[in-house]
Amino acid sequence: MTAMMADGQVTKVDSIRVQSENDLFGYDSYTYLNWDDFEAVLTMDELTGDVIVSYMMVLFDKLKYGSPERDHEICFVNRTVIPPSTRKGKSKNIDDASRGLADRLSIRKGNDIMPYNHGRHWVLGVLDMKSDTCYYLDSLSSGNFNMQLKQILDSAMVLYTTQSGSNKRIKLNWVNVTCPTQLGSNECGYYMLRFMKEIVEEGIEVLVKDNIGDCKVEYTTADTDEIREEWSTFVTGFIYR
Repeated sequence: MTAMMADGQVTKVDSIRVQSENDLFGYDSYTYLNWDDFEAVLTMDELTGDVIVSYMMVLFDKLKYGSPERDHEICFVNRTVIPPSTRKGKSKNIDDASRGLADRLSIRKGNDIMPYNHGRHWVLGVLDMKSDTCYYLDSLSSGNFNMQLKQILDSAMVLYTTQSGSNKRIKLNWVNVTCPTQLGSNECGYYMLRFMKEIVEEGIEVLVKDNIGDCKVEYTTADTDEIREEWSTFVTGFIYR
Protein backbone atom coordinates (compact mmCIF):
# COMPACT_ATOMS: atom_id res chain seq x y z
CA MET A 1 0.00 0.00 0.00
CA THR A 2 1.12 3.54 -0.76
CA ALA A 3 0.90 4.50 2.92
CA MET A 4 3.82 2.19 3.69
CA MET A 5 6.05 4.44 1.60
CA ALA A 6 5.33 7.31 3.95
CA ASP A 7 5.90 5.75 7.35
CA GLY A 8 9.49 6.93 7.71
CA GLN A 9 8.62 10.43 6.55
CA VAL A 10 5.59 10.79 8.83
CA THR A 11 7.46 9.73 11.96
CA LYS A 12 10.00 12.53 11.35
CA VAL A 13 7.37 15.24 11.87
CA ASP A 14 4.59 15.82 14.37
CA SER A 15 1.90 16.06 11.72
CA ILE A 16 1.17 16.65 8.06
CA ARG A 17 -1.08 19.49 6.95
CA VAL A 18 -3.50 18.36 4.25
CA GLN A 19 -5.43 21.12 2.53
CA SER A 20 -8.33 21.07 0.14
CA GLU A 21 -7.56 22.89 -3.09
CA ASN A 22 -11.11 24.14 -3.47
CA ASP A 23 -14.16 25.27 -1.61
CA LEU A 24 -14.93 21.89 -0.07
CA PHE A 25 -16.97 23.03 2.91
CA GLY A 26 -17.82 26.58 1.90
CA TYR A 27 -14.63 27.98 3.43
CA ASP A 28 -10.87 27.30 3.29
CA SER A 29 -10.32 23.92 4.89
CA TYR A 30 -7.43 21.74 5.97
CA THR A 31 -6.71 19.01 8.47
CA TYR A 32 -3.66 17.59 10.23
CA LEU A 33 -2.68 13.93 10.10
CA ASN A 34 -0.08 12.09 12.19
CA TRP A 35 1.39 8.61 12.24
CA ASP A 36 -1.51 7.27 14.31
CA ASP A 37 -3.84 8.15 11.42
CA PHE A 38 -1.61 6.31 8.92
CA GLU A 39 -1.28 3.34 11.23
CA ALA A 40 -5.07 3.11 11.63
CA VAL A 41 -5.51 2.95 7.85
CA LEU A 42 -2.69 0.44 7.44
CA THR A 43 -4.07 -1.92 10.09
CA MET A 44 -7.81 -1.41 9.38
CA ASP A 45 -8.24 0.10 12.83
CA GLU A 46 -10.92 2.62 13.78
CA LEU A 47 -10.73 5.77 11.65
CA THR A 48 -10.31 9.22 13.13
CA GLY A 49 -12.29 12.27 12.08
CA ASP A 50 -9.20 13.70 10.37
CA VAL A 51 -8.94 10.64 8.11
CA ILE A 52 -12.64 11.01 7.27
CA VAL A 53 -12.21 14.69 6.36
CA SER A 54 -9.12 14.05 4.25
CA TYR A 55 -10.94 11.34 2.27
CA MET A 56 -13.74 13.83 1.65
CA MET A 57 -11.01 15.91 0.00
CA VAL A 58 -10.25 12.91 -2.24
CA LEU A 59 -13.89 12.73 -3.28
CA PHE A 60 -14.08 16.47 -3.82
CA ASP A 61 -11.14 16.18 -6.21
CA LYS A 62 -13.04 13.46 -8.09
CA LEU A 63 -15.89 15.90 -8.60
CA LYS A 64 -13.54 18.72 -9.57
CA TYR A 65 -11.41 16.83 -12.08
CA GLY A 66 -13.92 14.21 -13.19
CA SER A 67 -16.27 14.44 -16.13
CA PRO A 68 -19.04 17.08 -15.92
CA GLU A 69 -21.76 14.46 -15.57
CA ARG A 70 -20.11 13.19 -12.36
CA ASP A 71 -20.93 16.39 -10.43
CA HIS A 72 -24.39 15.10 -9.38
CA GLU A 73 -24.86 18.33 -7.39
CA ILE A 74 -22.98 16.79 -4.48
CA CYS A 75 -21.60 18.89 -1.65
CA PHE A 76 -20.09 18.06 1.72
CA VAL A 77 -20.70 19.05 5.34
CA ASN A 78 -17.66 19.07 7.62
CA ARG A 79 -17.96 16.45 10.35
CA THR A 80 -17.17 19.21 12.91
CA VAL A 81 -20.49 20.91 12.12
CA ILE A 82 -22.32 17.99 13.73
CA PRO A 83 -20.00 16.82 16.52
CA PRO A 84 -20.87 14.05 18.98
CA SER A 85 -22.02 15.30 22.36
CA THR A 86 -21.85 14.19 25.94
CA ARG A 87 -25.07 13.65 27.82
CA LYS A 88 -24.34 16.76 29.91
CA GLY A 89 -24.08 19.07 26.89
CA LYS A 90 -26.60 17.34 24.66
CA SER A 91 -29.18 20.14 24.40
CA LYS A 92 -26.60 22.85 23.65
CA ASN A 93 -24.85 20.57 21.17
CA ILE A 94 -28.09 20.01 19.24
CA ASP A 95 -28.82 23.76 19.14
CA ASP A 96 -25.29 24.69 18.04
CA ALA A 97 -25.13 21.92 15.43
CA SER A 98 -28.57 22.87 14.05
CA ARG A 99 -27.51 26.49 13.63
CA GLY A 100 -24.22 25.50 12.03
CA LEU A 101 -25.94 23.17 9.59
CA ALA A 102 -28.61 25.76 8.74
CA ASP A 103 -25.84 28.23 7.90
CA ARG A 104 -24.16 25.62 5.70
CA LEU A 105 -27.41 24.91 3.87
CA SER A 106 -27.74 28.60 3.03
CA ILE A 107 -24.59 28.42 0.87
CA ARG A 108 -25.00 24.84 -0.36
CA LYS A 109 -25.49 23.80 -3.99
CA GLY A 110 -27.03 20.34 -3.93
CA ASN A 111 -27.18 17.02 -2.10
CA ASP A 112 -25.39 17.28 1.22
CA ILE A 113 -23.22 14.41 2.47
CA MET A 114 -22.89 14.44 6.27
CA PRO A 115 -20.71 12.00 8.23
CA TYR A 116 -21.66 11.60 11.89
CA ASN A 117 -19.95 9.73 14.71
CA HIS A 118 -21.93 8.72 17.76
CA GLY A 119 -20.16 6.69 20.38
CA ARG A 120 -17.24 5.46 18.23
CA HIS A 121 -19.48 4.51 15.32
CA TRP A 122 -19.71 6.30 11.96
CA VAL A 123 -22.99 6.69 10.11
CA LEU A 124 -23.91 8.79 7.07
CA GLY A 125 -26.72 11.19 6.38
CA VAL A 126 -27.43 12.46 2.85
CA LEU A 127 -29.84 15.36 2.55
CA ASP A 128 -31.73 15.75 -0.72
CA MET A 129 -33.28 19.23 -0.54
CA LYS A 130 -35.29 18.80 -3.74
CA SER A 131 -37.37 16.01 -2.25
CA ASP A 132 -37.02 17.05 1.43
CA THR A 133 -35.54 13.61 2.11
CA CYS A 134 -32.71 12.50 4.35
CA TYR A 135 -31.17 9.14 3.48
CA TYR A 136 -29.59 7.37 6.44
CA LEU A 137 -26.87 4.74 6.06
CA ASP A 138 -25.61 2.63 8.95
CA SER A 139 -23.27 -0.31 8.37
CA LEU A 140 -24.63 -1.98 11.51
CA SER A 141 -28.10 -1.88 9.93
CA SER A 142 -29.84 -1.48 13.25
CA GLY A 143 -33.03 -0.38 11.52
CA ASN A 144 -33.25 2.73 13.70
CA PHE A 145 -32.17 6.30 13.02
CA ASN A 146 -29.77 7.97 15.42
CA MET A 147 -32.18 10.25 17.24
CA GLN A 148 -29.66 13.01 17.98
CA LEU A 149 -28.70 13.32 14.31
CA LYS A 150 -32.40 13.33 13.42
CA GLN A 151 -33.11 16.10 15.91
CA ILE A 152 -30.24 18.18 14.53
CA LEU A 153 -31.29 17.84 10.89
CA ASP A 154 -34.99 18.37 11.57
CA SER A 155 -34.21 21.52 13.59
CA ALA A 156 -31.72 22.76 10.99
CA MET A 157 -34.35 22.54 8.26
CA VAL A 158 -36.74 24.66 10.34
CA LEU A 159 -34.01 27.26 10.92
CA TYR A 160 -32.97 27.21 7.28
CA THR A 161 -36.48 27.86 5.96
CA THR A 162 -36.95 30.67 8.49
CA GLN A 163 -33.63 32.29 7.54
CA SER A 164 -34.48 32.06 3.85
CA GLY A 165 -37.74 33.95 4.43
CA SER A 166 -39.91 31.03 3.39
CA ASN A 167 -43.23 30.30 5.06
CA LYS A 168 -43.09 26.71 3.85
CA ARG A 169 -43.24 24.12 6.61
CA ILE A 170 -40.81 21.31 5.85
CA LYS A 171 -40.98 17.88 7.40
CA LEU A 172 -38.09 15.71 6.36
CA ASN A 173 -38.82 12.27 5.01
CA TRP A 174 -36.29 9.90 6.59
CA VAL A 175 -35.25 6.82 4.61
CA ASN A 176 -33.23 4.00 6.13
CA VAL A 177 -31.14 2.79 3.18
CA THR A 178 -30.34 -0.89 2.79
CA CYS A 179 -26.54 -1.15 2.62
CA PRO A 180 -23.69 -3.63 3.12
CA THR A 181 -23.16 -4.52 6.78
CA GLN A 182 -19.90 -4.86 8.66
CA LEU A 183 -18.98 -8.11 10.36
CA GLY A 184 -16.26 -6.79 12.66
CA SER A 185 -16.02 -3.89 15.10
CA ASN A 186 -13.66 -1.48 13.29
CA GLU A 187 -15.02 -1.26 9.75
CA CYS A 188 -17.72 1.41 10.14
CA GLY A 189 -15.47 4.26 8.96
CA TYR A 190 -14.37 2.36 5.85
CA TYR A 191 -17.95 1.39 5.03
CA MET A 192 -19.12 4.98 5.44
CA LEU A 193 -16.37 6.22 3.12
CA ARG A 194 -17.33 3.57 0.59
CA PHE A 195 -20.96 4.79 0.78
CA MET A 196 -19.70 8.33 0.07
CA LYS A 197 -17.60 7.15 -2.85
CA GLU A 198 -20.52 5.41 -4.54
CA ILE A 199 -22.79 8.44 -4.07
CA VAL A 200 -20.15 10.74 -5.59
CA GLU A 201 -19.60 8.40 -8.54
CA GLU A 202 -23.22 7.39 -9.19
CA GLY A 203 -25.26 10.27 -7.78
CA ILE A 204 -28.25 10.43 -5.49
CA GLU A 205 -30.01 7.90 -7.72
CA VAL A 206 -28.07 5.09 -6.08
CA LEU A 207 -29.94 5.96 -2.87
CA VAL A 208 -33.29 6.48 -4.54
CA LYS A 209 -32.96 3.01 -6.07
CA ASP A 210 -31.70 1.60 -2.75
CA ASN A 211 -28.69 0.13 -4.52
CA ILE A 212 -25.67 1.09 -2.41
CA GLY A 213 -23.05 -1.65 -2.66
CA ASP A 214 -24.80 -3.15 -5.69
CA CYS A 215 -26.93 -5.24 -3.31
CA LYS A 216 -23.87 -6.82 -1.60
CA VAL A 217 -24.42 -8.16 1.89
CA GLU A 218 -20.95 -6.95 2.88
CA TYR A 219 -18.05 -5.17 1.20
CA THR A 220 -15.10 -7.23 0.03
CA THR A 221 -11.51 -6.68 1.06
CA ALA A 222 -10.91 -5.22 -2.40
CA ASP A 223 -13.70 -2.68 -1.81
CA THR A 224 -12.19 -1.38 1.41
CA ASP A 225 -8.62 -1.61 0.09
CA GLU A 226 -9.60 0.73 -2.76
CA ILE A 227 -10.62 3.34 -0.19
CA ARG A 228 -7.38 2.92 1.75
CA GLU A 229 -5.24 3.18 -1.40
CA GLU A 230 -7.02 6.30 -2.67
CA TRP A 231 -6.60 7.98 0.71
CA SER A 232 -2.94 6.98 1.02
CA THR A 233 -2.07 8.18 -2.49
CA PHE A 234 -3.75 11.53 -1.91
CA VAL A 235 -2.18 12.19 1.50
CA THR A 236 1.28 10.96 0.55
CA GLY A 237 1.30 13.66 -2.13
CA PHE A 238 1.40 16.28 0.64
CA ILE A 239 4.45 14.67 2.28
CA TYR A 240 6.65 15.01 -0.80
CA ARG A 241 5.63 18.53 -1.81
